[in-house]
Amino acid sequence: MAHAPHPLATLEQIVSTPSARDGIPSEVEDDLRVVGCMLIQEAGVMLKLPQNTMATAQVLFHRFYYISSLCSFGVNDISISALFLSSKLCETPVRLRDLINTYIFLLARIQHLLTLPPNQPFRMSNMASASTAAWHPSNGSKDKGKAKEQGPVWEGFTFEVPGFHDEVFWDWKDVITASEMQILKRLGFNMQVDLPYSHMINYLKILDLVFEDEVAQMCWSILNDLLLTPLYAIHPPHTLACASILLTTRLLRVTLPDRWYLLFDVTYDEIWSCCGRLMVLWHDWGMEQPRGAITSGVPEKEDDRGAKETRWRRAWVLAQGRKAVRRWVEEREKNEADRA
Repeated sequence: MAHAPHPLATLEQIVSTPSARDGIPSEVEDDLRVVGCMLIQEAGVMLKLPQNTMATAQVLFHRFYYISSLCSFGVNDISISALFLSSKLCETPVRLRDLINTYIFLLARIQHLLTLPPNQPFRMSNMASASTAAWHPSNGSKDKGKAKEQGPVWEGFTFEVPGFHDEVFWDWKDVITASEMQILKRLGFNMQVDLPYSHMINYLKILDLVFEDEVAQMCWSILNDLLLTPLYAIHPPHTLACASILLTTRLLRVTLPDRWYLLFDVTYDEIWSCCGRLMVLWHDWGMEQPRGAITSGVPEKEDDRGAKETRWRRAWVLAQGRKAVRRWVEEREKNEADRA
């Protein structure tokens, strides 16, 4: 098969990432990637950007951290810069001030959640509940610059849109400018991104599944969830498209022809490993399971919920900047030395 038109991570980069060499465990790095991509997705939805723009930003975000360390570049800085860069690459321009106001709002929500006592539960659905109905950067002044989330977990949360000449805007502008140049330089100005959505639709047509109930929609949703993992920087798009088809047909109990994946030049091990990576993400981050999943609708145990929320809190704290990551690594190394 011809070489992919866009770069993929090498085996060396996958096995030993720059962050791993700086002492960051793989599970922490994966969590920080999830947080960064969630911010990109939420900001893109609030700014009404097309999925193509958000997906391109998330792919660039993952590629960047295969050649750069989380100890050197903060997640929040790179995620907002990747989205701004993607909006230009995909010719879906967004006002810089609207983008900054949206990120400030999202980070304010995260800070509110971090201030909640550990014994007060919150769900991922609450985290993703913000919408333009609550606040939108272009009409924030309509409600005197303040907005309040709905739901018990958001009681006491308020947000005020920064003033036009506030210093915070210029600080963020400098960060975005510098981080955008770092992304371009470190990725060698190779911004080509081939997304698997069109591949998936074509493959469903070949398999005569495009008109099956829910199949195309669930495949699309799975490809969106895969953006939270680094698989887009590891596997070519046709492999991810096949992975979404395999997982969807398993969940919906749809029969596929034997060895169907050979039609699309992939191996079963490749696509099944992608499915496994996504199922681990669903479990670790407590995301809502698709219809047909074994654990769909099963109440979550209290211990499991507490462990997941501890994981979320750690990731959100470390995503605040490179200094937070460095402090965490230093404390971890010190504790390991004391135990030794």
